[in-house]
Amino acid sequence: MRYAIRHAICLAATMACVPGHASVLDIFGFDPRAMSMGNAQTAIADDFTATFYNPANLSRRKRIVAGAGFLGALPRLTIDRDLEDSAIGSRLPENFAGITIGALFPLGSGIDERIALGFAVYLPAGQLAEGDIADARVPQFYRYQNLPDKFVVLGGLGFQITDWLHIGGGAQVLAALQGGIAFDIALADRTVHSESIGVDVELVAAPVLGLSVGPLAGLTVGFSWRDDIALDYALPGDIVIDDLVRLFLDLQGTVLYTPASYNIGVAYAIEQAGLLLGAEFSYVRWSLAPDPSIGIAIDIDGTLLDGLGLEERIDIANGAPVELAFRDVGVWRLGGELQLNDNLAARAGYTWRPSPAPVPTQAFNYIDGDAHVLGAGLGLTFHNPLEEHGNPAHIDVAYQLTIMDEVAVDKAATDPVGDYRAGGLVHAISVAFRHEM
Repeated sequence: MRYAIRHAICLAATMACVPGHASVLDIFGFDPRAMSMGNAQTAIADDFTATFYNPANLSRRKRIVAGAGFLGALPRLTIDRDLEDSAIGSRLPENFAGITIGALFPLGSGIDERIALGFAVYLPAGQLAEGDIADARVPQFYRYQNLPDKFVVLGGLGFQITDWLHIGGGAQVLAALQGGIAFDIALADRTVHSESIGVDVELVAAPVLGLSVGPLAGLTVGFSWRDDIALDYALPGDIVIDDLVRLFLDLQGTVLYTPASYNIGVAYAIEQAGLLLGAEFSYVRWSLAPDPSIGIAIDIDGTLLDGLGLEERIDIANGAPVELAFRDVGVWRLGGELQLNDNLAARAGYTWRPSPAPVPTQAFNYIDGDAHVLGAGLGLTFHNPLEEHGNPAHIDVAYQLTIMDEVAVDKAATDPVGDYRAGGLVHAISVAFRHEM
């Protein structure tokens, strides 16, 4: 019997989503070109990556483009504790990898292909949306813990209104998890007479809107807005033991949160020098971030407990949601691309990403420090690779280094976690293939 109860509780817990925060695309970038240029892409991205950065730019490209890429990250973040023998340990993010796939299709040859459709997918190499559940008291890096466990689908339409004006819209889509478990256990023969496990997957979408204008030769200005998106989950469990004891377990919460972002970018191309420069500012609404910790309630009743007068004395529930007190932040991005010759381009970029999180002096320990993000990469172009047409193929590679400033946390003398220092580096590499058709 104890095994059956323990198995049911563990099953319900492992079905719950985990507190991954922001998205891989926000933190690292969609492809090597974006990563190496500091993700300053609101006015630049004009292939299927525009479904994320600015869907208005989809209609700037007049050829079909398809591609796929790989992203891998090696977090080297550290948490140095003063209380090494604390009963509450630390949680560090693990290495991860993911795959990106996308395509762009110009539509309407009769109207000069002024409409374009794009879609893109980020697929984590591990679970789609599953992993460990960390207590809010455990020191952990808020935006990096379980970050890769987030499957993202993007789609968008771009419209060319005039030669210099483009508009677009689309959506980010996640899959929400709802369900439950039920067991009916008989003590006499120690068997489970009936059981049911159900999970419903519901799609959650957030709009993405964009505008792109080119009032002067070589100058492009882009605006985009991505709404916030998250997964709400509810996984109740109901266990009945011979009508003597009934255990109701309820797990619920909000996870995999990405905040709303308002972006403005400027790009300037100097064709004679083969140089493209980009700058961008994003206002990110982290002040609306919900508490990511899991909500747990256990209600135990039945004729046995009623007879003993214990029907309400052993119920369990965690406390009120944590008030994160996050603040909105402004993120700056700079990037450049130099075309060295017909076949080779060099890229570099920088991002300043301030932390939205206050220093955790209360019971919870969500850590996030200000970050300097450096990127560098190369783009290789192969003309007429299949010897069938002149449309080029591209191979892009990038390396990105995130340097997180140290966060010094001083706790009260009675806090079981104790004082600690947190910070470190995150290495990321990416390679992708694109082909124009």
